Amino acid sequence: MEHDAAIYFRDQFRDARARALHDAEAYQEVLFSIERFGSALTGTVGTLGTYKEKIIARAKASPLAEYVPSRHRDSHVPFSALYEVVRDARNDALHQGASARHLTAHATQLVLVLEDALNEHATNVGDYMMRDPLCAYPWQPISLVRQQMLANNFSYLPIWDEREEPTWRLVSDRAVAEYLRSAPSKNGRDGRKERLAKTVEEALTSPDLALSDVRYCNSKTAIEEALELLGGPPMLVVVDRDNHKRLVGVLTPFDLL
Repeated sequence: MEHDAAIYFRDQFRDARARALHDAEAYQEVLFSIERFGSALTGTVGTLGTYKEKIIARAKASPLAEYVPSRHRDSHVPFSALYEVVRDARNDALHQGASARHLTAHATQLVLVLEDALNEHATNVGDYMMRDPLCAYPWQPISLVRQQMLANNFSYLPIWDEREEPTWRLVSDRAVAEYLRSAPSKNGRDGRKERLAKTVEEALTSPDLALSDVRYCNSKTAIEEALELLGGPPMLVVVDRDNHKRLVGVLTPFDLL
């Protein structure tokens, strides 16, 4: 499988896992992603049984498929055995409640191994970064920034800061929490309510909303260099090599696990 195709399916698995994180019974999206991958490997439209040989062979590129389970069987199930568990469960007519949650958990474990296998030749930031990330924009109300963080479990959002020297910076959940919780009440008006309605641009006119500095890289930056840069900020802002205003992605240590 070509490198670009491998990264594409790796991202499909990630997206399916993200849906399963929000819904413990959302096994279908994870299964569909595995089936699409199997179809691409075999060039046919079939079942998990049809795809078994090719998928297991591809998974063996990851030490999580056989090497680690052989040494820690109490913590990890070998990929081939896990695949059979998922295949058998997939063939059942209906999944609800506990059975659906178990299938989701097993299917998620399966794609985690496949993701690792598909990262076999991933060497630069562009192979791992989150593309088209959510950002905090100056015109947005603080209430929307808060909502995006809570809905997506984000601790940071990048923001283009045009004050003084324009640059990308980060607004953190802690900064937003401190900004809202430190709001004074005036003339009987709820200070937190007032601050929720302020735009990011308005909030930045006061020192109460603090932004964090970031480090830049581009999609061609080697992972080794990116890890050194991540020794400082919690997130790297990935920009176009010819235009630093153009944000193309973000990278966190979590993405490199």
